[in-house]
Amino acid sequence: MDKIKINLLPREVLEKRKAEQQLALMLLGLIVMVIAMASIYGFNFIRISQEQTDLELIKAENQKIQAQIAKVEDFEKNKILVEEREKLVNAAVAGKYSWSRFLNSVSLIVPNEVWLQSLTVEKGGKVSFAGRALGGSMSSGIGHRPVAKWLVHLAEMIDIGDVWLSSSKKSANSGSAQGPASVSSSSTVDATQTIDFATTANIKSLQVPAPSIPAPPASGGTPSGT
Repeated sequence: MDKIKINLLPREVLEKRKAEQQLALMLLGLIVMVIAMASIYGFNFIRISQEQTDLELIKAENQKIQAQIAKVEDFEKNKILVEEREKLVNAAVAGKYSWSRFLNSVSLIVPNEVWLQSLTVEKGGKVSFAGRALGGSMSSGIGHRPVAKWLVHLAEMIDIGDVWLSSSKKSANSGSAQGPASVSSSSTVDATQTIDFATTANIKSLQVPAPSIPAPPASGGTPSGT
């Protein structure tokens, strides 16, 4: 048997209740929308804050990189300046011989029984030495051994070639010409005699290479060697 529902409430009350229900639904929807918007805003705010933090870190890193780049640029500028100055110095000293180094090297190889009196350098690298040496061995009687030692030492220099003994003459020591102070009275050389010697050599780095001369043509105008 079908049931019949009979609403005894006045129509105005029913409409009011419907309006209240609709209003409640609208308020609920508004609250849900506000909550959703607040959630979206909060999420975006957190993301923006994180992005802002990352941006600040990137800016700080970029400043460090820029500072390093500036240092590298300064280093490159200084390097270029040093290279330019080095080129100027090399150009200024090009073709010049280091005589101080040469004289220092010579002073290191002079034997104790020998002392140099003069040194002359000619154009083309020819150098002439003149000096004296104390007499040779007292037991053997060979008087030119210090001069021979000097020639050997001179020939061992890297930049020296064509060592030649021009003269070597023994003479009695009058007492006015004394040898080096490093030669003591217990030396094996005979201090009663001295040797006047002259030596020539060539400085290799100052020698001018001789121009090559072509071979003369063979008879009949045909070059030799063909």
